[in-house]
Amino acid sequence: MKQIETMNSRQSGFTILEIMIATAILVVGLLGLLALFPVAMDSGRRTIEETSAVLIANSVEQAIRGGLRDRKGQSADGKWTFFCFAHDGVEDSFPTRLSRARPGADYYILLPSPDPDRTVALDRGEAWGRGKTFVFPETDGTTWEETDQFGSRERFDSESGAQPNGGGNPMFADDDGDDRVVKVRDQATRTVIDEYDSFDLRRVYRLSNAFFDEERAMDDDLVDNDPISQYSFAFAIRPALQDGSLDRSFPDDSSFVPSGDLYEVEILVFRSFRTSEGENNSVENKPIHRTQILVHR
Repeated sequence: MKQIETMNSRQSGFTILEIMIATAILVVGLLGLLALFPVAMDSGRRTIEETSAVLIANSVEQAIRGGLRDRKGQSADGKWTFFCFAHDGVEDSFPTRLSRARPGADYYILLPSPDPDRTVALDRGEAWGRGKTFVFPETDGTTWEETDQFGSRERFDSESGAQPNGGGNPMFADDDGDDRVVKVRDQATRTVIDEYDSFDLRRVYRLSNAFFDEERAMDDDLVDNDPISQYSFAFAIRPALQDGSLDRSFPDDSSFVPSGDLYEVEILVFRSFRTSEGENNSVENKPIHRTQILVHR
């Protein structure tokens, strides 16, 4: 009987080696589990950003379509068309009448219409390639205040001697589509295999929490934690390749006369957009969302 009890007592419990092995297995398992948390958090952050960016882009699209529908004006001779863009981020005071809209304001969106006096037919591709690209908010010949983590400073576009929006004439307005040359390089050899003109963003429409009462917040020691202020957007507009002529011979027809009815609009949404000094300010600011829509004048 004593022998049996002695054997049972020797078999009970764990040795130090067994405990160390079990602990090592547990630590390895926990480390593998903890490694998933940053991935999950980053995936959740990107999902939230993408959802917010899509909603902002949809809001901008509706504002553009609403401006073309309800707040559209023409030059005195009826040749040039513009519309007033009403959206959060527009800093200039909105005009009470379209006749008081000024080309240098944030809300003034000039359409890059083709020359209305042109009567000679062009190849569709050639006509599309001749079309200008306008980027908004406008920077040509304008002065604006920029605020980032380094404080506020006044910026002025000194590279272009043109008037904002060509003074209301798209033939005199600067083509933003040639502000920057994009070079496509081979990943292995890093040699340039292609290059094309693109636009460079120097300014954006910055969103804000318009319903946050800052004076009351100071009295009650409140903080604006709405993340919407981290987002901003810009958009580029140019004549569309279709341009109101959707016949069966598209896109090889050579008897194409630009009508200036359809426009391609590319909307870019940013998070924590910051500009740098010098040229190519948009290189460091990649949009978290970009979409293209087709609008009718």
